[in-house]
Amino acid sequence: MNIRTRYAAAIAIGALCIVFSGCILIRTTEHRINLRSDGSGEAVLRLIDIRSDETVDSLAERDFRIMMSSFDHDGTKDFEDNGRKVTSKQLFVRTDTLVAEIGYTFTGLGAIEGLHVTNEELYLVVSESREVVRTNGRVETWQKTSQRIVWHRDAERLLFQIREKSLPPSTSLARFYERLQ
Repeated sequence: MNIRTRYAAAIAIGALCIVFSGCILIRTTEHRINLRSDGSGEAVLRLIDIRSDETVDSLAERDFRIMMSSFDHDGTKDFEDNGRKVTSKQLFVRTDTLVAEIGYTFTGLGAIEGLHVTNEELYLVVSESREVVRTNGRVETWQKTSQRIVWHRDAERLLFQIREKSLPPSTSLARFYERLQ
């Protein structure tokens, strides 16, 4: 199976495709990235409201089992193959929402999926199907239908939260995770 979600262009989500190998949808992603002057740094990626695109419980539960297996095993290796070192990972339920949090370090800006680097700025393109919820960068229109978040090249901290504008019918995976606890 593949992920049927529009997060392929999101920072780090492309690197997590193996982690979430079922038909998984993620409503919101939040990134907190601390940069050092040499381009290395540490980050926390939060995937908020993890869902299955299935609406039948047995199929959603199957997607949950596949996701958990990937999260526990193969996902870390695949994530680290792209220049990141996982330092922590956890799943938890906040109210009725399943959240994954992955802490990692990186040795260069190229390891941050989707981040564009120029001599003057750092920026991330946000497709028209998504919206910027909050950021410490400057949001501007990009190629008429998209947006981009821009930071000065010497920024020490990048913070942004991006949400899908709409999701197809789906099932929250929070209750399946709560059963494990």
